[in-house]
This record gives sequence, structure tokens and C-alpha cells, in this order.
Amino acid sequence: MSSSDHIEDKPARPEQWMRQIWLFLWRIVLVIGGIYLVWRVRTIVEDVLIASILAFALVGPVNRLCVRKVKFLSARTQRLIVTLGVFLTLGLLLWLTVSIMVAPFEHEMHNLKMNRQAMLAAAASAKSWYHSLPANIRAFVEHQNPNSVIPTPTEWISRALLGTVAGISKIVDIILIPVLAFYFVLDGRELRNEFLAVLPKWRRRDAINLLSESSMIMRTFIVAQIWLCVIAGVVVFIFLSLFGMPSPLILALLAGITRAIPIIGPVISGIPIVLLALLQPNGVVLAVKVLTFFSIMHLIESKLIMPKFIGHRIHLHAALVIIVLLIGYEFFGLIGMFMAAPVAAFGRVLVNYYVIRPRRQAARASAVAKPSRPSLIIKSQ
Repeated sequence: MSSSDHIEDKPARPEQWMRQIWLFLWRIVLVIGGIYLVWRVRTIVEDVLIASILAFALVGPVNRLCVRKVKFLSARTQRLIVTLGVFLTLGLLLWLTVSIMVAPFEHEMHNLKMNRQAMLAAAASAKSWYHSLPANIRAFVEHQNPNSVIPTPTEWISRALLGTVAGISKIVDIILIPVLAFYFVLDGRELRNEFLAVLPKWRRRDAINLLSESSMIMRTFIVAQIWLCVIAGVVVFIFLSLFGMPSPLILALLAGITRAIPIIGPVISGIPIVLLALLQPNGVVLAVKVLTFFSIMHLIESKLIMPKFIGHRIHLHAALVIIVLLIGYEFFGLIGMFMAAPVAAFGRVLVNYYVIRPRRQAARASAVAKPSRPSLIIKSQ
């Protein structure tokens, strides 16, 4: 076969360019289609992510309790019983915690209803506080159109219907998330094996390494969140005790637990604590102190401590953590903000695994294959 035949078999350069362009366009279409699909099923993705977080938090205790085998039970039955027991224990602890945290507020409201003088004093204190505001602010409030604040009957009915539909969907999520987490903990290994069985054999080792890396990132992230909740609870307990707030330990428990909710967690705990401070004898002064403390704590925690602490544990810079938190909130709301840091850490693992590491290996291989120049040896006469 002549060399001209070899030349004719090779595709022309324009054909190569067109083939590369088509491949590039198809990749863009696939990426856009994947992003659109994720956006359409984002509520389902959010439920799966929350269930995964709950499963990562509970799979450790379940695995430890399943280490010692029970003779008259199979491994599957023992794991089922242990998983069910862990979830029931968690539900009981949540119910007891909520009951304990609600108790101070119920006690104060009962005392307020029984003590009419306290109600009148609180009203007088609020009135005096309102009159102490600047005149321009009072004029702005007094000249507001009440029709813009109070909705019409049609608006009220539509809002009630929308709220009912949203409430039903939230109830479905509340039921669905623990069920998904239960199956993730119970059959996590089987689900992983089914996922690996779909992949080609030459891709399974890489998938196993990436799954182990992602599991380590999620465990580290959850441990960091738990430590931040503990720190928030301790700090709130110390300052509420110094302020003279009633039941500081229970209120600190409320602040520590709600800290796990991104952005609005401190608000969820701060508003009722400030309202509880208003019901005390020196209500206005104490409420201002508590509000100032929560504002400063939220600012320091969200802008300094959390990015640095979580970024250090998952090997991301604090500035990058803040950026990905804002991006996650913009696209997926609260759950996007909560998952932004571990997703960014996993993205860094993918870049390192598929871009940086192959380039380093190729550079080392080329350095080894490159012949070294013979050194010139000058012999002295």
C-alpha cells in the first residue's frame, strides 16, 4: 500500500474541525439539559439532599450498634431493628426537646394572662417606646394606607388557599424525608452497589474513590455544623445568664438547635427570645440588649467563624465558602446555602481527580521519558 493511500484514508482537516465542533455542541446541549432537569426537579433534589444529610448523621450510630452480631438474628434483621430504634429515639428526643423549649414561653404567657397589670405595663412601655421614636418615623407610620396593609377578602382567600397548598406540600416533605433517610441508612450499601453496577467496569474504581471522598466531606461538614451549634448554644447561655433572662439553659438549647438552619436559624431563635425579654420587668432595656447580642453574634458567626471553621475542615478558603454560600442561596434557597460548601468541596475533588492529577502524571511521564543530555566532562591536561 502506497503512502498516497494512507493520506487518502485520513480525514481532511475541515472534517476534523466540524467533528470537534459537533462534539462540543453536543456536550453543551447535554450540560444545559442536565441543568434544566435538575432545576425542574429541584424540590425533589432538596428532599433527597436533606434526607442524605440526616442519613449521614445517623449512619454512624447505626453502624456502631451493628458491630456486635446477635446470634439469633440475621445481619439484615439486626440492622433493620437498630435503624428503626435509632430513628424512633431521635423522634422521641425531638419531641421532648420541643416540649422543653416551649415550656418557658407557655409559662410567661400564662403569667401575662393572669396578671392584667403586667399587660397594661407592657402596653404602656410599648407606647412610651413608640413616642420616643423620631418624629419623621412616627409620621411615616401614621400616614400609611391601612388598605395596603390589610388585604381584601379576595386576597385573603387566595393567600389562605396558597398557604394551605404549601402547608400540605410541607407535610408531605416532612413525612417523605425521614422515610428516605431511613432507607438510605438501612440499604445504603445496596444502593451504592446498584449504582456501581450501571457503570462500566473501568469506571467503577474511580466511582468508588469519588463516593468515599464525598462521604468523608459530608461527615466532616456535619461534624463542623454540630460543633457550631454547640458553640452557639454555649455563647447564648453565657450572655443570657449575664443579662438575667429566665431559663437561660432552655433558651440556649433552642438557639443551638436552630443554628443548624442556614441564615434564618438565629432569627428563628432570636425573635421569640426577644419577645420573651419584653415580658420581663425591665422589658424594653432587656429586649434591646438581647437583640443587639443576637445581631452581633449572627454577624460574627456567619461572616467570620462559619466560613473559616467549615472552610478549614473541608479544605476551602473562607472567602470561597462565602461566595458559594451566596450562589447556593440564589439558586436553591436555604437548602442550597446549606449544601453549597460540601458541593464546592466535592467539585474541588473532581477537578483535582480529573484535571490536576492527570496533568501532573503526564508531566512526570514526559520528564521520565525525556532523555537527559550527556554532561560535558573536561579533563585537565
